[in-house]
Amino acid sequence: MNAPMRGSLVIPLAVIGFSGLALHAASAAGAEQSRPTVADAVAEMLRDGLDLEGVTVTVAGTEATLAGSVPTLWDKTEAINRTLEFPQVETVASELTVPEVEDDNEIAREVGRVIRNYRYITIWDYVGGGVEDGVVTLNGAVTQDRDKPAELFERVARIGGVQEIRMQIARQSTSSRDDRLRMEIAARALRHPTLSHYTLTGDIIPPFRIIVDQAVVMLVGSVRSGAESRVLETIARQAFESEEVRNLLQFPR
Repeated sequence: MNAPMRGSLVIPLAVIGFSGLALHAASAAGAEQSRPTVADAVAEMLRDGLDLEGVTVTVAGTEATLAGSVPTLWDKTEAINRTLEFPQVETVASELTVPEVEDDNEIAREVGRVIRNYRYITIWDYVGGGVEDGVVTLNGAVTQDRDKPAELFERVARIGGVQEIRMQIARQSTSSRDDRLRMEIAARALRHPTLSHYTLTGDIIPPFRIIVDQAVVMLVGSVRSGAESRVLETIARQAFESEEVRNLLQFPR
């Protein structure tokens, strides 16, 4: 009689053990499903940090894919850069789009306004460029007293309709010789009787620029006449440490 009883106890214990394991597995699966994923964290960052509600995020391995429409190129660039700050993400595939505008001239006007209003452009900096199909090209040369190319990129990237920015802005040398040349040529030019009227126009800087790199002086921008162009070139050539002068000044013919 005892043996069957012992045998009958085996079945309930086995069932209880199996049920406990199943319960633990279900609990673990639920915890796994409720745990935030990298994609969730990135999407939350984009939503809360950049106010980008319509961007979808998928992550496969260490690559994140961002898709959707964003207001400006700046938003697109920031979304990619901030996603790359996550330690679990090594690469970002961008399927983000920026709304286009019909008229490149509209973008060009805004780019010109941004450059004019950039307070750190001096008589020793020149920035120009163009726009084609929403792609902005910025060229020229600037001094290295701050990261002017990066700051200009950010400002232009916030303009509606800009699809891409191609930076071709060179950074001039920071040698003491070049600094002396910049100061000497600018001071002599703005004191010269033929050119001194530029200091009286109320503009922060004149329309001509004095670019100096490795003792090579390049005169760019515009002046009022050929006589002014020749005076400015002569001043640059007479500067003691200048090795070469390139006169690219424009004036009415």
